[in-house]
Amino acid sequence: MAWIVSVAAVAASGVVAAFEGHWRRSARIQVGFGTHGGMWGDALLLPVVNALAVPWIRPGWWLAVPLLMGAVASVALHAWWHGGRQAGVREHMWPSRPTGRWRSDLSWAGWCHVVYVAVELALLAAYVISAMPPPAVAAAVALLLTAHVPIGVLLPPWTATRQVFRVDLGQTAAAIVLVWIVAVLKFTR
Repeated sequence: MAWIVSVAAVAASGVVAAFEGHWRRSARIQVGFGTHGGMWGDALLLPVVNALAVPWIRPGWWLAVPLLMGAVASVALHAWWHGGRQAGVREHMWPSRPTGRWRSDLSWAGWCHVVYVAVELALLAAYVISAMPPPAVAAAVALLLTAHVPIGVLLPPWTATRQVFRVDLGQTAAAIVLVWIVAVLKFTR
């Protein structure tokens, strides 16, 4: 079920992007939904992560805390990824940056992504503090996330500019280190 919900959420965002005219690269945008590496990672890798992680998360009111954490982290990440009026790539989430404020410049597909990332990060936070899965599950989750992070963070600006930005390398490295710290903690519990 987690796999189906994950794929459906990304598909819904893609439909919104298509209705907005942001599915593919155009004179208006450098990276469309269909050529945004992160969206393909969201559609192909994260549903498998979710299918592996969700069975180890016990339901309850306590999930409100990871959801709040995920929402705050998603807002912070989208503000960072926006890059302001001059910086940043024109993509399906921000086809233009007339105001220089991330939330004002965000497309409807971008808002879908904010919600998707909030829920995904909440799920991952809940997984981190949940029961120990078998080592093979923890390793598979870590490997899939290790593949997803550079696809999602480095590929979009590369597609648009043929450059890798130092700040994106730092974010990618920090995320991958965090993924493996969690994996090691899961292995040693």
